[in-house]
Amino acid sequence: MRRKPLKFQLFLAGLSISILLFTGLPGQDEVVERVEVVNREVVVRVFAGGEPLPGLTRKDFTLMENGKPAVITSCREVRRALAPMPGLEQSPEKSATARRSRLFLFLLWWNEESRDWPEAWDYFLKNIFHPGDRIILAGDQKAIQILSPKKEQQKLQSFFQGLNRNLKHKWLGKTRLTQELENCVREFHESLFYLGPSTSEAFLLNRFRGCYRGALDEYRLRRLRAQPEMLDKLATALRAVDNEKWALLFLQNERLPMVHKKSRLFTDAPMAPETKAALNHFIDDCDRRMRMATDMALQVRDLRSLFIGAGATFHLFLSDPRGEMLDSDFLRWFPVFSSWESAFRDIARDTGGQVQDTTKLQRALKKAATRPDISYVLTYKPHGRGIGHPKLKIRVSRPGTKVIYARKLQPREIRPLKMSEPQWNEGTLNFNLSDYLRETGEKGKTAGDMHVTVSTETPGGNPLKFTQVLRPETEAAAVEMKMNFPGPGDYILTVAVRDRLSGNSVHGHTQVCIAPPEPEEPMDPKLLILMDKAAAYCRRLRQAAFRFTCTEVVEERVLERNAVNRRVEPVERSWHYDYQVVTDQGSVKEKRRLVRYGVRNVDVPDAGLETRFKALYPVFLPVTLLGEHNRANYRYKLVEAKRLKKRSCAVLEVTPRREDRGPLARGKVWVDVDDGSVLKIEMDPRGVRGSTALEAAAKKMSARLDLKVVHWYLEERKGLRFPSSAEFSESYVFDREVKGRGWVPIRTLRSNRALGPATNFRYRWVEFYRMTQEYKKYRHFEVDTRVRIGNPD
Repeated sequence: MRRKPLKFQLFLAGLSISILLFTGLPGQDEVVERVEVVNREVVVRVFAGGEPLPGLTRKDFTLMENGKPAVITSCREVRRALAPMPGLEQSPEKSATARRSRLFLFLLWWNEESRDWPEAWDYFLKNIFHPGDRIILAGDQKAIQILSPKKEQQKLQSFFQGLNRNLKHKWLGKTRLTQELENCVREFHESLFYLGPSTSEAFLLNRFRGCYRGALDEYRLRRLRAQPEMLDKLATALRAVDNEKWALLFLQNERLPMVHKKSRLFTDAPMAPETKAALNHFIDDCDRRMRMATDMALQVRDLRSLFIGAGATFHLFLSDPRGEMLDSDFLRWFPVFSSWESAFRDIARDTGGQVQDTTKLQRALKKAATRPDISYVLTYKPHGRGIGHPKLKIRVSRPGTKVIYARKLQPREIRPLKMSEPQWNEGTLNFNLSDYLRETGEKGKTAGDMHVTVSTETPGGNPLKFTQVLRPETEAAAVEMKMNFPGPGDYILTVAVRDRLSGNSVHGHTQVCIAPPEPEEPMDPKLLILMDKAAAYCRRLRQAAFRFTCTEVVEERVLERNAVNRRVEPVERSWHYDYQVVTDQGSVKEKRRLVRYGVRNVDVPDAGLETRFKALYPVFLPVTLLGEHNRANYRYKLVEAKRLKKRSCAVLEVTPRREDRGPLARGKVWVDVDDGSVLKIEMDPRGVRGSTALEAAAKKMSARLDLKVVHWYLEERKGLRFPSSAEFSESYVFDREVKGRGWVPIRTLRSNRALGPATNFRYRWVEFYRMTQEYKKYRHFEVDTRVRIGNPD
């Protein structure tokens, strides 16, 4: 009787180990110092009218721990779906973060082979599964891990072959049960006709009871009774996984042959009225025991709490077996409501999933894939770190809501704030932060709240301090802090970061050596003459920059993965602005009015650039690089002489004298040798803000970053040149074979000819992003403007 439950316990123990093996996340660098303020987190779901309720914030919740009010430190709304369709609103953080690996747990609890399963599995692979996701595929006795369904076809085939063999074994067991019940009823029926003098009806009824109930109870214990300890282990294994988790349970409705009231046993068997009444009561009792889930009533509430705390969303798909069962003279096939089904109905409802009773598994999976799952992660300060399980009570101020959370589960202590080792690179301090809290604000935006302080002392003992407030929307943040030091020397930097939501702090240290400036070299006479012409030109340009308006046309082309067919495809967007440079209380600002988005005419005043990269203040870039007020911060080198747009130009290479201070901009400038005007500026990638993060991303892809930024100044009026266009291109050169799906813009290093599907090419150049800004329809006017121009960003 206990053979199958024991086998299932061994299977579930293996399943727990399998899930734990897949919990590894990318490691963080070790933190030098850490101050930890213990906070705990609990996952809460709120339903109104049976549907998840979105838009709640911290002020909507009240949390009590052991009867005492607890301070809620953050509230983060999480929205997700198996495969969101276009137009489905998602969690704000999803648009800002790279896709994380997800875990899918498939539980296939079948009694017979399913003919609808292949279509549902194919839909999952095409529309839900993404590269990097993890799959645990489990029957009731075996589980396998799948990372790449395409590469592990043989493993999948072996699993389903084993599952089919097990289903045939189950069918043989049910066939034996049917025969045993049929013989039991038939023998009782025939004995009533040939009742001997020494045998009573009561004796025959008792013998029938033992035979009939014994066969049904043995089957119920082996096949229909849910084991609480098994579900406990499953919830524990899921809780240990830190990724997004989905559990998809495909359960077949069980049917068993049982005696019915219109069978021959009741219609034509000779029985005394009291015997018939006792038989009728016995059959009703057996029917109730087999068709009602009563043996799990006490454990279901605790199990629901465990699965809610595990953070996995359960979807339950109920279907009927394929085969049709024929009734006999004594037995009729009745549906059996198993305890497995009862427990998982409650678990699916409380974890934000669906329960669907259908024979169309593909349609049911597609419906579940678009259902939004909304939950809230609350963090709070506990009253103490005592042992045991605190009693939580969470309420929502909205009327008519139902609040679901893990009442019997120890809330998880949040992970401490982590920081990578600070690195100093060309005037910028770089480090990464992770495991900070994020909160969903009033407008649905998810962001953290951290305060960064960098403190040090000058060689003379004077304190220096740099501060920055961060509100990152992603799960990890790459921090870049531009810092200027007053003079050469060795500086010991102490970096302190405090998560103002959790109270956790982390400290790191690094040493920075600022070299003394190199001795000034006399400038070449020819270069000096050209620089004087350029400086005079820049003085005129500074005033004329406020005397025009124009139309700015911005076009963006970026490679994005199509959510429907999972292919990488180029996506193009365009904006038209009315553009002008203005002054506001003595400061310089760019003013844009959006007049067209794509093909639609709009009118949005004070609009900002919506592109991934932004070229700001292009009209002032020549002033920044060649202006007399900045000359002491740069080195100038005459590279070559060239003809450009029928003008004789000198190409100047402009680099900062010190990497740790001064303007960030650098690059090559084409200067007209006759009047000192600027025709073209080609930026050095190191002069582009954010290029350090792009270099790090290229390194992870085993590629070389190819970043190009070019500004053109071909709009001429009264000897001054204004911006005509700007081009930004982010590309990567791969030095190994990189396989991709779909059609992406690929060019070999030997030619610029566009090629076909992204497969089987080495040393490839792939353009991930391109942006162009075109300035046209200039309208010039005269004003009297007096303002001090600083260095543009």
